[in-house]
Amino acid sequence: MSDSRIHNSLQQVFQRHRLVFWYDATGEWVETFNGYPDESVVKLTVAGNEFGTKVRIVRDPNPDAKFLIYVPTARPADADNWLLDLLLQGYEYKADKASLALQEVGLPHEFLHLAEAHGKYFHSAKRVQALKEMIGRDDQSREIRLKMMAVLADTDVEVDAMLLRFLRTDPEADLIATDRVDECLGAAALAEPFWQEVERLFGYTAAVPSLRDFAVSLFRGANPLDTQAALHPHAKVFLQRWKDSQTHSLWFRDWAHQMEKELQIVAALGGLDERKTLGDCDTFEIFEKFTLHRLCQSFANGAAAMDLRAVVQQRRGSIWWPQHEHGYAALEQAVELRELLAGAELTMDSVTSGVSRYVTTWWRIDMAYRLCTWNLRRYGQVQVMEQISQWVEKSYVNNFLLPLADRWSDQVRGMESWGCSDVIAQRRFFSHYVQPFLTKGQKVFVIISDALRYEAASDFAQRLRSANRWTAEVEALFGSLPSYTQLGMAALLPGQQLTVDAITATVTVDGRGATGTANRREILSLACDGKATAIQAEEFLELNTKTEGRALMRDHEVIYIFHNIIDKTGDAAGTEAKTFDAVEQAFAELDLIIKKVANINGSNMLLTADHGFLFQQDDVAKDDATPLPTAGEWTFRNRRFALGLDIPPNAKVKIFDSTELGLAGDWSAAFPLSLGRFPLQGSGMRYVHGGSSLQEVVVPVVKIHKARADDTDKVEIELLRVPAKITTGQLSIALFQDRPAQGKVLPRTLRVGIFAKDGTSLSEIKTHTFDSKESEARQRETTLLLVLSAAADTFNNREVDLRLEETVSGTIQIVTYKTHSLKLQKPFTSDFDEH
Repeated sequence: MSDSRIHNSLQQVFQRHRLVFWYDATGEWVETFNGYPDESVVKLTVAGNEFGTKVRIVRDPNPDAKFLIYVPTARPADADNWLLDLLLQGYEYKADKASLALQEVGLPHEFLHLAEAHGKYFHSAKRVQALKEMIGRDDQSREIRLKMMAVLADTDVEVDAMLLRFLRTDPEADLIATDRVDECLGAAALAEPFWQEVERLFGYTAAVPSLRDFAVSLFRGANPLDTQAALHPHAKVFLQRWKDSQTHSLWFRDWAHQMEKELQIVAALGGLDERKTLGDCDTFEIFEKFTLHRLCQSFANGAAAMDLRAVVQQRRGSIWWPQHEHGYAALEQAVELRELLAGAELTMDSVTSGVSRYVTTWWRIDMAYRLCTWNLRRYGQVQVMEQISQWVEKSYVNNFLLPLADRWSDQVRGMESWGCSDVIAQRRFFSHYVQPFLTKGQKVFVIISDALRYEAASDFAQRLRSANRWTAEVEALFGSLPSYTQLGMAALLPGQQLTVDAITATVTVDGRGATGTANRREILSLACDGKATAIQAEEFLELNTKTEGRALMRDHEVIYIFHNIIDKTGDAAGTEAKTFDAVEQAFAELDLIIKKVANINGSNMLLTADHGFLFQQDDVAKDDATPLPTAGEWTFRNRRFALGLDIPPNAKVKIFDSTELGLAGDWSAAFPLSLGRFPLQGSGMRYVHGGSSLQEVVVPVVKIHKARADDTDKVEIELLRVPAKITTGQLSIALFQDRPAQGKVLPRTLRVGIFAKDGTSLSEIKTHTFDSKESEARQRETTLLLVLSAAADTFNNREVDLRLEETVSGTIQIVTYKTHSLKLQKPFTSDFDEH
């Protein structure tokens, strides 16, 4: 050991002590003592001159004078030590490795056993310095050991934090040979004290403790199907922290998947009594799959909607929810569809009543079917969702789509000309919706999304209304017939006469071609004295907002934006199965478009479509194939309409001539009634339009506006039935959502837990989203059970807080929403295990 190290050690000692005694039984350190270079320290050697030494020290005129007293003998017994009073005032310096280690950290001699037991820890100056910075005045051996462990593990001084670090490893690795705890703490002889701490907190014991064995015990204890394993309640708190940690949750998933296999959870679930449930337990992902499987069975057996929704709500907090969200959403939409079908009366006594009832209620059935089908496709678990899928497809087609089409066809069959007296005709769109803005001197953006049918537009409007500052009102147009793109687009333009070419099905407006953006731009510009234009959505989204976008708005009063993703996808046989995927993609793109319009200061927007569509996910029934009737000549054919000459009446089709459709031309059109499709080589059968069904001809107009002031609010959460004291190891609380979360009233997601007044977490922290749409108040109550952690013992008989926290939108910052103070008062008997 070098003199310089000892001299440095003495320097550190003198920073805290004035009198330093150095007993040297062998006299080996005399030269090191003599060579101590600090001139501010008085060096005294004691060799039979104890009395003189004491006088020299006591009578020194400087009360802050520092003395290094070297005694070249062993320390005498206290009864024989003439300098004992001075020694007790000062510090006994030792030059052995353990003592030096203590001195470098700044610990008194009473902790020598730590330096001796964990000597290798002190071989690193970096570790010594780190420990020195952490030592507190009142620390005892246990606290010091924990801090040594924390330095080695590079974590906070907390057993949970160390375990989280150690568990960041491949659970399939051979951890018996390379245990992470022993690897980190073993050399410093801290592994055994670490497992003693784990036993104290978790109740984990083993003849030869190891990380893998602990993990098995942890997952067994968190398995409600395993009654043989039990750990302290703190284990549940630890698991919740592990699952919620952004840093460590991926490792939890790996361990959970491995333990799921090793503990044979699938086999255990197979024997679970049908009356037992897993509640909100989310230890293993198989629990999520099992719950969904049970829910699908319950749905098939006619379980009540309220009960099914309650289970789904209970699972929302699961760590595995994101992987199975679409499965749950499909189930919820199936429940919604079942309720809507049960309450639907598919009757009408006129064309007007048919349209009115569709835009009032029936469109919701189409939406529920679309959302259920889309979520089933996104989830991709065909086998587990088979019962739901089959029921939804069969019920939608047989109990809604077909009977509605039949009864609507009865009304269409009796029509002498195409029109609906109480609904604005699509060809009047410009004069009814656009012209009023021009009259007032206001600018307007018209977004036309090809095949955005009424139910989809209504869904989009609902989503938009839930966003801050946005309003969206949905109205209906009576679409042009045939309901195909060329005519629908032309009908939305200004003009008096629409002419359809019977051979090509192209359309002109007052003699001008209406095919393509350039032609439509010209028609708009002529009608608005050069102050109107048209642009494709892709081109609009690529505009520079501050320059090109604002120039577009500055130079024009009317801007038509043409968007096409639904029809482009559905109208191709190879992609028609992705129709509902295309609807969701359309929503995302439309959201970008309207936000860009708002960013260039456009405040008036109209969203509409050229036509709707019919779609079913499964193959179309053979009965829906309608033979093309005989005619003098067929000039143009489509799945849902055909143009020609000399078409005789037919029971399965409706014949209109061009004038009866309000169109110029010398031709007639045949439309298959109900869900019929004409044979057409190479085109799809599941996605069709052009015909007269409500889904094809009820065209939406969404009036969109962005306000200047905030107009959304979140539900408020109230505490119910909270006890004044916590007297056990857990706390049950009831929370109440003050109103349904719908429209402009948004859900609120809260973190709920028990905290000490200094902010220390004392329980598991549960995250819950309050998003109930139930109108009945009792259905908006939620009960949460919070298990206390081991840290709570330190705060017994003190006031603590039940805290509700939420994350600031768009950040990771957490703020307190509400607090409720209560007394933590566990009786001493709660410290004893029950036998």
